[in-house]
Amino acid sequence: MQKHLWLLSTLFLSLALFTGCSSSASSNAPEPSPPASEIAAPTPESTSPPAESTAPAPESTSPPAESTAPAPESSTSPQDSTAETEAVQAATEYKNSEYTVKDYADVLSEESIEQRNDAMRSYLTEDFYQKAINNRYTALPLMVVQKQQMSVKPENLKFTLTDGTKKDIVELKYNVDLVLLNQKGKENKRVPMEGILTMFNVDGQWLVQGDRFDNAAFNKLIN
Repeated sequence: MQKHLWLLSTLFLSLALFTGCSSSASSNAPEPSPPASEIAAPTPESTSPPAESTAPAPESTSPPAESTAPAPESSTSPQDSTAETEAVQAATEYKNSEYTVKDYADVLSEESIEQRNDAMRSYLTEDFYQKAINNRYTALPLMVVQKQQMSVKPENLKFTLTDGTKKDIVELKYNVDLVLLNQKGKENKRVPMEGILTMFNVDGQWLVQGDRFDNAAFNKLIN
């Protein structure tokens, strides 16, 4: 009896040991690896920082473009401007003298005309002086006052340079009002006139070489 109990105890002990070993082996056995198709490779991380441009933004190596053309200069030099100013001054003196006649009594006498010619001579070149006295240009204002029986004077005299201006020659267009005054010195009539003067520089002095005066306006006053 005791022999059977001992065998039975030995059997149970063996079973217990076997079961424990199996459980231990089962828990220590490696887990099966998943199929290769299910293994996802981790996304590789860059071991270097994101690529950045190492070159600085390009800068212009040359200064901003500047105009190489020189600034436009006036076509009139200071000397030309001075010459034109002097020519205009001489022309102004001439026209003021020519168109000023205060006395209208006996102005067409030979003596009066000679005095008139002498007064105008200093403003004219020798060539134009001879032409003016031969054609009685100098006597035109005298003829006006004789006909109108009034004295005359110029007003609003203005000069404008024309394209005919060149070295030592200045061409001026002029506009002027010829004012006729009665015996009391009051304005009776005003006649707008225009013409063109040609001025020559003769030995540093500006003289009148030509006067295309307003012939039509004069004709209305003397005829």
